[in-house]
Amino acid sequence: MLKKLIQLILVVLIVPMLWGQNERDVLRYSTTGLFGSARFEAMAGAFGALGADMSVAQINPAGIGRYSRSDAALSFNNTTISTVGNYNGTQSSAQENSFVINSAGIVITTDLSGENRGRKYGQFSLIYNRLKNFNKIEQYEGQNFYSLLDVFAQMGSGIHPDFIYNSRPFTTGLAYDVFALDYNNTTDEYESRLTSGDMYHNRKTTKSGNMGEFTIGYSENYMNQLYYGLNIGIRSVKYNESYNHQERLLDTSDVTLRHFNYLYDQQTRGVGVNLKLGILYLPTQQWRLGLAYESPTIMALTDEWTSDMTAMHKDGLKYIESQYVPTGEYAYQVKTPMKLRGSAAYIIGLRGAINVDVEMARYGRGLLRAEDPTLTGAYSFSVENQEVENQFRTVLNTRIGIEYMVVRDFYLRGGYGLLPQPYKRDVGHTMRPNQTYAIGLGWENDLLRIDLSYRNTQREYDYFAFDPSKPENRTSYESVANHVVFSFSLKM
Repeated sequence: MLKKLIQLILVVLIVPMLWGQNERDVLRYSTTGLFGSARFEAMAGAFGALGADMSVAQINPAGIGRYSRSDAALSFNNTTISTVGNYNGTQSSAQENSFVINSAGIVITTDLSGENRGRKYGQFSLIYNRLKNFNKIEQYEGQNFYSLLDVFAQMGSGIHPDFIYNSRPFTTGLAYDVFALDYNNTTDEYESRLTSGDMYHNRKTTKSGNMGEFTIGYSENYMNQLYYGLNIGIRSVKYNESYNHQERLLDTSDVTLRHFNYLYDQQTRGVGVNLKLGILYLPTQQWRLGLAYESPTIMALTDEWTSDMTAMHKDGLKYIESQYVPTGEYAYQVKTPMKLRGSAAYIIGLRGAINVDVEMARYGRGLLRAEDPTLTGAYSFSVENQEVENQFRTVLNTRIGIEYMVVRDFYLRGGYGLLPQPYKRDVGHTMRPNQTYAIGLGWENDLLRIDLSYRNTQREYDYFAFDPSKPENRTSYESVANHVVFSFSLKM
């Protein structure tokens, strides 16, 4: 046992996570939501050509140039996410609720018109926007002939038990230690103690955390016709994921192993930086056109994880003693793809506006990199990055929003977003696009603005607990998120 403990310590120091950083990590940190102020969310984030709202900093920094006064704002979000999973004909449901700060910031506006150079106003901004909410519970259960133990057995192929704790500490080593797997000296293979027959699977995954962005920006208004701006975005990542995977054999005759539990827990923390540039042009009083560029975000991330396992046998429970539960840590980088955004808005008299945003995101250009890729022997992630290119495609996200003043100082708003799946068609994931619907209302006077919004987002996606080559391992999820946002801003 001392030898095993020494091997585990070495693994913690030098071996990256067995499941590995992969294409899912790149996608997780490359996609963002439509979080922001209630006014922004009520129009489904279609705000690129309108501006004068702090949440526009995440789309087009030139929109901050529409401010002619200083402003401070704060927004709160309450989100309820309901998820239904279908696994080989069996449905499971779960629900999660969260209350968070959606956005906050201050815009300091300076009157530049006294210089007589056409520059009307300049704005310095400090703004926080939540870009993504990871809080969610996913659950599936049902029968399957294929077992997680089959995966662990394959992972240990050709590795003698004396070295399995070093090579496969988070999977095969655990299963062997609780006698869920046996080693065949003749074939040099591991074999599951579950005999042929269907297993009943039950996996519950709990995710939490968020990805937010703090921007430091500057923008200007030129002749009330051309607006330009830039900001530096500092992104923060807090991601937690844990799951409990349970399997039990339906027919236990002549079998010593009854069922097992496999537990996994991961925490990811990190920061990243990007640059956004934008312009906003008014060719006429009725039309506004916007264009913005967001550079790739370079993120430095650190994963910490642990796995544990128990197995119930005919003669009792087998478990891993606490001092032998493996833990790991690995630092790496993610480079997200750049994004281009085009916007157009039409002003309806002096009472409202219609805005359309189109965003191009090249998800296949995301990359994983070593913490310091210049070091000799640094892991190249060539296989993982090839999977990013093989699985993900370029998409055009489209958002449409409308705002109209029904009576003086009182506004009604609505919005719709169409968000295509990032996967290529031949990958096998669902291709039905995600959609979001939004409504809201607002009131303002010379000193204060108060807004309220409701946004409904519908998503469909596939999840494979293991071996995506087998259709019976697929769980099809349908997720419905309901967001209620309250915002207030003080004009100064």
